[in-house]
Amino acid sequence: MSPIQVLKIGGHQLDDASFLAGLARHVARAAGPIVIVHGGGRAIAEAQARYGLVERKVEGLRVTDPLTMQVVEMALSGHANKRIVAALMAAGVDAMGLSGIDRGLLRGRLKTHAEADLGRVGTITAVRAGVLLALLEAGVTPVVSPVTLADDGQACNVNADEAAAAVALALGAASLDFVSDVPGVRDAAGQPLARLTPEAAEAGIAAATIQGGMAPKVRAALAALAAGLPRVRILDLAGLADGGGTLLASASAGTPTDGEAAGPSEGAPDEARPPEDGRIDPAAEQVDGAAILAAEKAHLLGVYARVPVLLMRGRGMQVWDADGRRYLDFTAGIAVNALGHGDPEWAAVVADQAGRLTHTSNLFSNLPMVALAERLTRSSFAERVFFANSGTEANEAAIKLARKAGQAGAAGPRTRIVAFSHGFHGRSIGALSLTFNPAYREPFGPLLSEVRFAPYNDVRAAWTAIDDTVCAVFVEPVQGEGGVRAAEPEFLRALREVCDQTGALLVFDEVQCGLGRSGRLWAHEHYGVVPDLLTAAKPLAGGLPIGVLLASAGVADVLQPGDHGSTFAGGPLVCRAACQVFDRVTAPGFLERVADVGAHLRERLGALEDPRIVEIRGLGLLLGLRLSQPAAPIATAARERGLLVLTAGKDVLRLAPPLIASRDDADRAVDILAACLAEAG
Repeated sequence: MSPIQVLKIGGHQLDDASFLAGLARHVARAAGPIVIVHGGGRAIAEAQARYGLVERKVEGLRVTDPLTMQVVEMALSGHANKRIVAALMAAGVDAMGLSGIDRGLLRGRLKTHAEADLGRVGTITAVRAGVLLALLEAGVTPVVSPVTLADDGQACNVNADEAAAAVALALGAASLDFVSDVPGVRDAAGQPLARLTPEAAEAGIAAATIQGGMAPKVRAALAALAAGLPRVRILDLAGLADGGGTLLASASAGTPTDGEAAGPSEGAPDEARPPEDGRIDPAAEQVDGAAILAAEKAHLLGVYARVPVLLMRGRGMQVWDADGRRYLDFTAGIAVNALGHGDPEWAAVVADQAGRLTHTSNLFSNLPMVALAERLTRSSFAERVFFANSGTEANEAAIKLARKAGQAGAAGPRTRIVAFSHGFHGRSIGALSLTFNPAYREPFGPLLSEVRFAPYNDVRAAWTAIDDTVCAVFVEPVQGEGGVRAAEPEFLRALREVCDQTGALLVFDEVQCGLGRSGRLWAHEHYGVVPDLLTAAKPLAGGLPIGVLLASAGVADVLQPGDHGSTFAGGPLVCRAACQVFDRVTAPGFLERVADVGAHLRERLGALEDPRIVEIRGLGLLLGLRLSQPAAPIATAARERGLLVLTAGKDVLRLAPPLIASRDDADRAVDILAACLAEAG
């Protein structure tokens, strides 16, 4: 398919027959596929007036009570949508009108405001791009109204500029054009700008030289650029035809220099849109990938056997390397990037906090740290939280707490720790002592001496290993690194029972399997077993380093001031990012979608008829495909076909995509794996 262009239209234009006719002529002449997203604020306001409804706005957002929502649907998905489709059809363009509710095209959640009830005002969390791609492949121009399906199963009203940006990002569009009734963004003197950098745009909004209806367009453009869209223009209909208007572009996407064209001419190739083979022009990134990889070997400690790929940017479920190759990411940075790559809301929150307060040390409190702790305790068994910088550090904190608690044992100090076969708890000396793989442990001995390993999922062995000399039992409800093994319910129940009898603390390591990856917020919720301590980390801050230890009040009170600490942990930047991720993951419907996509992925994997597939393991979106042969060659073949997957041990492919993965993403991943297995013979 040729590069895709997304056009956003709205405002007074929708009642202008000459504008619609001109737009239709442009679409009819265009060399590549076009998707149109439209608003219709004027039509909504007029309909509200006809029905005696009072128009109310809060910071530019139309307050949308249930009756107003009906008006919005009628005005956007009815009147405006059909006028655009009719104009296109009259010009010979095969077009179809859609609302965001049709086939679940746009999914969202309701927005909240600290001082006002916005009603059914929402924001988009997912776009079902396959619906639009199927229409484009059939030669149909989709016309999309931004009425969106919220998590509660009801319609919500989403700003059309935001919707257009979300659609463009989901499609990997070459460009997003906001077609306005003015020729572009104006400067302080009222003159249209040919180019506008993100920095200048932010300054213009802050100084109110960019205001009114232009401000939300510019904000949507900036969010799209931050998320990886290469080029956005704001222009009128004439600029759409002659390449005029105001261009906003990220530096990495080849922002024009003086003397270059301000925007692409109609049908011109765009270097940032991957063509059929999934590549972009490597010149767009302007780096020498081979030289950088060579510099890595020369300057970095050689502790990683990295694949020879230099990743440059990401957007949603996709990443691109320095050679322009595009990949579907089913690794999520080893189960870290819960919201995928370049999520605009997450990026905006991080940027805002970075401009406010980044680091305070552990000498002072900060608001995001307390807000995150409140969220974590409200959603778990715990009353106390200790913040760290990684899962390993969280496990170290749990070891120290358990050891100190064991000093008060009635029969004398408890010092032993029990861990399990195939378990992985980190690489620092303490956490490494609990990690089963001898290859990880033996070069660094002597480690903690009083650690026993018992077979995972073996109830009888657990009862034998855990006695009144044990201060703690560490276990992963779903093992990740150790082969994607899920605990049997009776195994975790037995651990709880024996810990209760002996007085040992039960510690669940949910560093990889927790915080939504299993389809529930905490993996142990599948089992109905509650631990004394829990460690979590990977997905919580969406890519920034964080770790947490959760503890009930009675257990946590063992540690006193000075017993433990961390300079960087609990910083305002990472904690605010984590609040954003936490709120998204716990929003109504999010975890249900994770569970649904995980079940679909498992079903598709189970339907593969290949004798080398031995077993499918795991929960939710942490699944392992165990093979009767080494998994690494299949992972390499998948990468060559544009799919990134992990391994877990020698014979298991580990699938841990971002939690925003869709059924379409799962289908695509399984199709690639099937092709790799078939090719391997």
